Amino acid sequence: MDHSTCASSALWCPRTDTLFDVPGMHVLTVTREPAGFVLTIESDADVGGCPGCGVVAGGHGRRRRDVADAPCFGVPVRLVWLARLWRCREAACPIGVFTEQHDLVPPRAKLTSRAAGWATDALTFDDTTVSALARHLRVDWHTCWNAVEAEAARRLADPVRLEGVEVLGVDEHIWRPSRIGDKDRAVTGMVDLTRDAHDSYTLGSSTSSPAGPEPPTPAG
Repeated sequence: MDHSTCASSALWCPRTDTLFDVPGMHVLTVTREPAGFVLTIESDADVGGCPGCGVVAGGHGRRRRDVADAPCFGVPVRLVWLARLWRCREAACPIGVFTEQHDLVPPRAKLTSRAAGWATDALTFDDTTVSALARHLRVDWHTCWNAVEAEAARRLADPVRLEGVEVLGVDEHIWRPSRIGDKDRAVTGMVDLTRDAHDSYTLGSSTSSPAGPEPPTPAG
């Protein structure tokens, strides 16, 4: 459906943009496919400054970016961002052609920053797994975990997260990644008892520390 909620001749539908809720981004089309919603979006940037020399660049077409977004109404969402290409007009500048940037879609990302935050929040506060979140996002397990790991590292590096912590608990237990062949591993959990929320976990001690949770073991 193209602008199905708007009867005006406006370029973007304000009602759809309100639901999408990303400043600077606008929804062009919404379609319902078997795999979920597909939203075609664009930014409202009409001027691009060269990141190398600062000269106002000229338009040079579009580049399609496909990424998974957080689910909407319980339905998986995939975004098709028609990112603008810009060409620097300064002949001596080595930049040449460059693509516009937006915080919603980091460079080379397969998930939006909103989807990564949604999945990280779910693992932090809800009784869920990476496999379940990947299924909701309709992405591969590793795609989901890579985004969650990067977002978790960003949050752990922020000292503000420790503000207000008055009681810190330590929770240690043994876990095994799979039933076949893997050894037990020790997990040390730091728990903020002030807010009754998990703060961070450290894997290791009994074996070498893995990079993160193990992907599910295929049956058979």
